[in-house]
Amino acid sequence: MKRILLILVLCLLAGVSKVSAQTVTSISDIQTCPDLAAPNETIYIGYKAQEILAGADPVTHIVTFFGTLEDAQNNTNALPNQEYVVFGSQMIYARLENTIDSSISYYFFQIIVFAPSNITATLVFCDPSELPLYDLTNANPQFDMAPVMNWPPSYFLTFSDAQNYTNPLPNPLYAPTSGQGVDTVYIRYFNTFDCESIGTIVLETNLCNTSCSPPINLIANNITQNSIQLNWTNTSGTFVFHQISVVPQGNPPSTNNIVSFSAINSYTVSNLTSNTCYSIYLRMSCTGTSVTEWSAPFDICMTDCSTTGQCDQAFVLNAFIDTNNNSVKDDGESDFPYGTFNYQINDSGTTINGYNNTGLYYIYDDNPSNSYDVSFALDSNLSTYYACTTTYTDVTLPTGSGANTLYFPVTVINPHIDASVSLYTNNSPRPGFSYSNYITYKNNGTLPIASGTITFTKDNLVTINSISQTGTTPTANGFTYDFTNLQPFETRYITVTLQVPTIPTVQLGDLLTNSVSISADNDLYLTNNTASVTQTVVGSYDPNDKMESHGRNIVFEDFTANDYLTYTIRFENTGTANAEFIRIEDALDSQLDENTFELISASHQVNVRRNGTQLTFHFYAINLPPSSINIDDGHGYVQFKIKPKPDYDVGDIIPNTASIFFDYNPPIVTNTFETEFVESLSTSTFTKDNVVVYPNPANDFVQVALNNSNESISSITITDILGKTILEQKNINSNQTTINTSSLAKGMYLLKITSGTNASLVKKVVKQ
Repeated sequence: MKRILLILVLCLLAGVSKVSAQTVTSISDIQTCPDLAAPNETIYIGYKAQEILAGADPVTHIVTFFGTLEDAQNNTNALPNQEYVVFGSQMIYARLENTIDSSISYYFFQIIVFAPSNITATLVFCDPSELPLYDLTNANPQFDMAPVMNWPPSYFLTFSDAQNYTNPLPNPLYAPTSGQGVDTVYIRYFNTFDCESIGTIVLETNLCNTSCSPPINLIANNITQNSIQLNWTNTSGTFVFHQISVVPQGNPPSTNNIVSFSAINSYTVSNLTSNTCYSIYLRMSCTGTSVTEWSAPFDICMTDCSTTGQCDQAFVLNAFIDTNNNSVKDDGESDFPYGTFNYQINDSGTTINGYNNTGLYYIYDDNPSNSYDVSFALDSNLSTYYACTTTYTDVTLPTGSGANTLYFPVTVINPHIDASVSLYTNNSPRPGFSYSNYITYKNNGTLPIASGTITFTKDNLVTINSISQTGTTPTANGFTYDFTNLQPFETRYITVTLQVPTIPTVQLGDLLTNSVSISADNDLYLTNNTASVTQTVVGSYDPNDKMESHGRNIVFEDFTANDYLTYTIRFENTGTANAEFIRIEDALDSQLDENTFELISASHQVNVRRNGTQLTFHFYAINLPPSSINIDDGHGYVQFKIKPKPDYDVGDIIPNTASIFFDYNPPIVTNTFETEFVESLSTSTFTKDNVVVYPNPANDFVQVALNNSNESISSITITDILGKTILEQKNINSNQTTINTSSLAKGMYLLKITSGTNASLVKKVVKQ
């Protein structure tokens, strides 16, 4: 902030010729809390003279304070008595004059008075058969109190008492004297600025009606980026009015933000803010004199048309193979997905990168005054095989103009073959269950591939249940498939269903690795000819997650400057209706090189926007059905690769998390997948024979000990046979420990024991 202020001050000085050679120096600000009893506070600024003098002789140096830079330059309107009456934050300028050589220096600082919070909270007493008695401390979480308070809050019956700190209530238990209705109490507390503030507590006494319940089945219709139509079901046939509270998502209902309306079960809320999430609460009156409790929160996010893909105008950027070199897209000319659309808005200097898996990239914008500069860059490895020089400058989107297509003809310089393959799975391996691997293979080149071979290699612990492709040839550890006539830009798929054995053949925490490769004659680009997926055996899993194909650990020496991290973000519609559009946000970690990002594949047509390190994946009009109706439906994914920055080393951990938005719902945040570069994956002595669990069956405790092992126990997790975590003990760091099992119900449990080197195994234990 001070840097910006200094620039502004220097700019002002540049226009004043007689001081153009002078500089203005920033000194520390005065930050203070308001005097609640005297809001227009007088701040003493004279002590700043010592900081300005910085040891200079006060006899030969004069410090004067001013309200403006111009006054300081002209030595006019000095602040009297070195005091200043503050009505808010204020800039102060100082003039330091040397009476011996007549030199003058200028300084500036701010007086910052933190504003009071002015928050209103609500407490409700819902039992009309008793005299109301409130514990006022129950309202404390609704205020922005400092995490470590300098002084406990105090409560007052009038604002004047709170302002002057007079007549505080003797304790926080308060019984209103007004009977039924609304009472008000004031709280004086320290807020997060460590300043005292005054808040209001509204006490709703005997307003809760237990004879009828809050409305249910709250749904949203006719959603725009600034409004929403609400509909609901009433639990009572007779009612007088409804109340609705719209607050920022996660906040409790507030009486400061209530809309009252007539006896209908529909209402349109307007004046909402786009790209903002809200919690909506509803209550009703059955008698006219009392209301129900608030309904459960209904969470919704207002998104603009650029997110939903529903603007009245859009750019459609279309790269295509210009077979006859006439710069026009003719019938039969294929779309070209192997490049990046780069564009700037309003000549901002910030380049946004757009990726896609079809050759079509969409830019939705509801502001017709925005202008765009757009170009197309080929993937770096293809620059000697294709060319595209088309650019567009200062193009705009007229209001209501619909789809405006900008064509980018790509010419072929060197015809070639480029076969590629990727591997994806839509669920995680679980003991006793099957899971599927999906092979995607393509011809990225311009010449047909007459023949080639797909080779799939499974993990030794799993077996193949089925293969969607006929004509495969089994091998000792998988299968091969010889394909023919793969046309330029054609994509084909194979689904492999694998069976995971039961415990103890596999253990929770085991890693299963499957891989696939493709081979074809005269293949130009071999780095995309293999893919693998390493997954952890789990008891249960979140269908919306993120994973990296190498697994948790990567051997540092085995990972070269040419290798990529391959991330897969999986999503599943677990709701009850189709998801019309889906958005995924992924903020790349600073250890990843965002300029090496490449989109590999996706389950549906996707647009990817990269703005610096922020990735946004848009699935416009995906219309994804719910998996609750058919378990095979409702799934999707996006897969990309990226390199770490070259300074990674042994011990570095790279985290990555994504947020998945289904329609207007708040985000589902995935797990944080952490990739660690390790020295080696050494063979551990942490084996079943070296771990003893006793007594088993157990009663009130279980002893876990290592026998003839140089390792220590790091953590122990107890799960039921369905994989639900029942108990967890961390940071053990010993070769033996005792687990209290007295609270466990009778039955069989699984103990996952993890060593200090992250090796793990599972033991069965029976609680009797």
